[in-house]
Amino acid sequence: MGGIAPFALQTASQFRPDPPPAPGSPRARAEVAEIRRIGRADDSTRTEEQSAIAKFWYENSTQGWNRVARAVLETRPMDAWDRARFYALVNIAMADGFIAGFEGKYHYRFWRPVTAIRDGGDATWLSFLPTPPVPDHPSTHTVLGAAAARTMARLLGTDLVSFTMESGAPYAGIRRQFWCLSEAARENGASRMLAGIHFRSAVDSGFRLGEQVGDYAVDTQLRPLAAFVEREPSR
Repeated sequence: MGGIAPFALQTASQFRPDPPPAPGSPRARAEVAEIRRIGRADDSTRTEEQSAIAKFWYENSTQGWNRVARAVLETRPMDAWDRARFYALVNIAMADGFIAGFEGKYHYRFWRPVTAIRDGGDATWLSFLPTPPVPDHPSTHTVLGAAAARTMARLLGTDLVSFTMESGAPYAGIRRQFWCLSEAARENGASRMLAGIHFRSAVDSGFRLGEQVGDYAVDTQLRPLAAFVEREPSR
């Protein structure tokens, strides 16, 4: 996917994340130990709520965040044109987030927690939720959440948008409430650690990349006509 032409970004590598910590470094060892502890399928230190968070956000990102957008707009008066622009920009940002995220994944080709943990001697370790068969860094699930949340906050003029939502498949029916868009995006990223399928550095890099992509999409795509009229020289 990293080879697909983006919708808004100039290139897929425009905001390429910094590299992951080198295997064997103190930071990498700490991250391996963290996911070994909180992300394992059995005998984990996760709380019941943390397990619910992992399941709540396991849904496909584009489906989940379009449902977030719908929940947010339910309390916002907006005409059909503005709604169409809202959904279009959110999905442009997520599409470019996928493209940029996968460019980073296959540039770094960094191992997933399950591989690193088993290589470290825990040969029977399994992640709490299934690990996707693609590289770790960055977490594209986090990229899409941050891109969607940032785009919505920019378009609405505030991050302080509260909403309640239920999860979709494969773990449908879990209900959670959020006080702002960035809170939801941060929890979305953290869910991948609680699921045992991403390192903290992949989540942190994914969040930064998502915000950059969201800002760029809003700044360059589907600008209101007035933004261009104002730039025209007087005659």
